Amino acid sequence: MKTHGLNETHDIIVVGAGPAALGLLHAAKQAELKAIAIDKGPVCSALCSHPTYMRWFSTADKLELAGFPLVCTEKNPTRQEYLKYCRAFVKYFDLKVVTYREVISVRPAGDIFTVIAKDMYGREFLWAAYNVVMATGFYDSPRRMGIPGEDLPKVTHRFTEAHWYSGQDVMIIGAGSSAAEVALELWRNDARVTVAMRGDRFETKYWIEPDIENRIREGSITCFRNVEVREIRRDDVLLESRDGGFTIVPNDFVLAMTGYEPDTSLLEGTGAEVDSSCGKPVLTPDFETSVPGLYVAGTLCAGQESNVVFVENSREHGPAIVRHIVSKRQ
Repeated sequence: MKTHGLNETHDIIVVGAGPAALGLLHAAKQAELKAIAIDKGPVCSALCSHPTYMRWFSTADKLELAGFPLVCTEKNPTRQEYLKYCRAFVKYFDLKVVTYREVISVRPAGDIFTVIAKDMYGREFLWAAYNVVMATGFYDSPRRMGIPGEDLPKVTHRFTEAHWYSGQDVMIIGAGSSAAEVALELWRNDARVTVAMRGDRFETKYWIEPDIENRIREGSITCFRNVEVREIRRDDVLLESRDGGFTIVPNDFVLAMTGYEPDTSLLEGTGAEVDSSCGKPVLTPDFETSVPGLYVAGTLCAGQESNVVFVENSREHGPAIVRHIVSKRQ
């Protein structure tokens, strides 16, 4: 595995190598700045956690980086097509990405940042840079429920594909778009699906809601509304309704589609200010934090408001940050 730039002081180090980071690396190269990205997995590792056969809601033109064409079989690319695109983007522009190195510390000291990462064997590597950009997103941090049984082997906070659950009793916890879409996908692949939600309706895309509600109405999918999941057990799940009644639901697998939350521990470790009420880093219009030279790009900017920042409106974060860094030198 290549490890770029250990003995150099970079203009920019980006923590994370998702689309926002790649756009920044391209902009930095155009500005003749020395920049690398460091990711704990492969390029765009967070996207690898998306469903295997996912197709983007955004069209290809909204996902392209720096005008580099995204070629796909339909107007909305699949997950596989977009991952291939991001790899091609890195290769074509010869961007420097260090993969399979998890950043564990960012230390500001005067005008220089020290970035420390470890590989899968626990070996540590150190880099130096004048500026650091946090672009870690939030898909690596599922929102936990904090209930007994959440760590049982049958529980997951991610959905990959339906084949794993065909013929099984599966409970979906949640009422967002992911919960509704996963419930429908499992039902179409012969799983026996139950949904448990705190409220009384789904908060999903307008064309998904009639589909899921019709499946519930006809009895194809079972739905418990206005309930709390109190305990997940080996062979069942315990639900409590608002009136204090309990229901035991026989169960083989639980998919907790409870969303994600940002991990701001690296940011906070530098002394950067983060709004504790919403998880948003406090940023200037140029995406700089309260620590000079430390920036945030991508979905991490949105804190817990995960439906605000996407690839299509964060792909310009990188170029804006690079322009600000260049302007400070003039």
